[in-house]
Amino acid sequence: MDGGGTHIAVSLVDENENLKMKFEINTGVNLTSVNQKRLQEIFKEIYSKTGKVRGIVVSFSGAGTQSRKIKLQSIIKEIFCSNNVTVYNDGESILFSIYTGSNSALTIAGTGTIVMGITSEKQIIRSGGWGQLFDDIGGGFWISTRIIQEAFRYRDGLREYDPIFDNLKLFYGYNTIEDLTSLQAMEDFKTIISSFTKVALNEPTPLVKIIVEEGIQDLTFRCKIVLDKLEIKELYMHGGLFNSPYYNSLFRQYLHSYSLFPLEIDVSHQMALLAKKLYY
Repeated sequence: MDGGGTHIAVSLVDENENLKMKFEINTGVNLTSVNQKRLQEIFKEIYSKTGKVRGIVVSFSGAGTQSRKIKLQSIIKEIFCSNNVTVYNDGESILFSIYTGSNSALTIAGTGTIVMGITSEKQIIRSGGWGQLFDDIGGGFWISTRIIQEAFRYRDGLREYDPIFDNLKLFYGYNTIEDLTSLQAMEDFKTIISSFTKVALNEPTPLVKIIVEEGIQDLTFRCKIVLDKLEIKELYMHGGLFNSPYYNSLFRQYLHSYSLFPLEIDVSHQMALLAKKLYY
C-alpha cells in the first residue's frame, strides 16, 4: 500500500510476483491529519477488496516516528488478522526501493514535502516532513494554505488584490472569501485544501509565484544540506508537484549545479513485491 495526502494505492501480487489486483481509494491518509477511526474504515474497505493476504508492506506519509508506525501497524494487523505487517514512511520506502549500495538522496514534493538520504550503510538522513502544522513548506497543502491566508489578508484590507482570490472562490463554489473558513471543518480538509494547488500552478499569478518561490527556497536549502552530508551531487525527485512545469523549472533553477533525476516508480507495486520477499 502507498498512502499519501490525497489517496491510497493498493497492489496485490501472487507468489510468482504477478500483479493480481491494483486499485486506489481517493481519500487522504496522512497520519498527521487522519484519526484512528477513519483509518480503520479505510483499511476495512481495502480488506473487503483483497481478502486475507500473506504479508503487507505499507508506505505512508506521516509515518515518520516509531509511535505512528506502531499505531498504523496495530490497526492493519487487527483488520487483516495478520502479524506480517511492515510500515515505512513514504521517503524510506522509495529509498529502499532504489538503494544500490551507495549514498543516495530523494526529495518528495506532493501534498507535503520531505528530503531524505540513505548512506552506503543504510543509515537514513532526513530533513522536513514534520506535518502540515509544523512544516511541509513548499508542499501542496502549504501552498494552498498560504494562498488562502493571503485571501483573508486581502479581505481585511491588509494587502492588494490578486486574481488567484477569484479562482479560489470559483474552485470551491463559494461566493465570498469568508466562506473559505468552512474548509477547516471538512473531514478530508487536507486533501480538499491541497487540491487547489494544481489549479494555482497551472497559470500562476504574481502572488502564487511569490509563495511558490518561498516554498522552493526552503525545500532546496534542505536538499543541499542532505546532499552535502552525503557528499553527493545527484538527487532523485518524486511527487505530484514536479508534474507542474512551473514548479519543476523553478526547483531546477535553485539546484542548477546538481544532477536531478525524476523518479517514476509505482510505490504500491514495489511494496507488494517487498512483502512477497519478506513474508512468503
